[in-house]
Amino acid sequence: MCSASSGSVACTSRRSLLAGLIAVPAAELLLPSVRPAHAETQSFAEDAVDEYSRLEASGKLTNAKALENIRAKFNFKRSIDGRVFVKSSKGTFFAVRLDMEVPGAMLFRDTSNGQIFALQTTTLQQIDLSNDQVVILLLSDGEWEREMSPIQFDDEDGKTNTLTLSENDFRNVVGLISMAEGAGQDGAGQEAK
Repeated sequence: MCSASSGSVACTSRRSLLAGLIAVPAAELLLPSVRPAHAETQSFAEDAVDEYSRLEASGKLTNAKALENIRAKFNFKRSIDGRVFVKSSKGTFFAVRLDMEVPGAMLFRDTSNGQIFALQTTTLQQIDLSNDQVVILLLSDGEWEREMSPIQFDDEDGKTNTLTLSENDFRNVVGLISMAEGAGQDGAGQEAK
């Protein structure tokens, strides 16, 4: 369980946090199985948050360059307006935002091709992506890459496609997961007829 106070994040267990990560149930998704957190990723994320906290407490994160460097070390960056972009193991950046209709859900947009992915936590109902420590805790170890699921749909020809959105559409959509779930229920009802 994690809590935030005075600008810092405290977690009792990284394992319990990641155990709550589930693949997003959406319309006809091919969902990967949920993998339990490993001790090394738990230690990495906690050590990363500790390092960030020490640097912040010692006054070493007071300028833009220092913030850019520590964020790059933990594989993310922020745009000028504060939006989060997380770096994949292949070097591609994914824009990250919350799905405003589903508590604890994050949406990811691959900046190289516009494909949309989702990840939902069961342990965190509110996620503050404006806090670097929360971003580090949730995304620095790379587990998000294995745990996220593509938001997919079947086209008129029955072919399964991953949803693609422009950056502007991705920024402006309120939520995608509940829409995908609704489409899946509608589709299931039509097939049963």
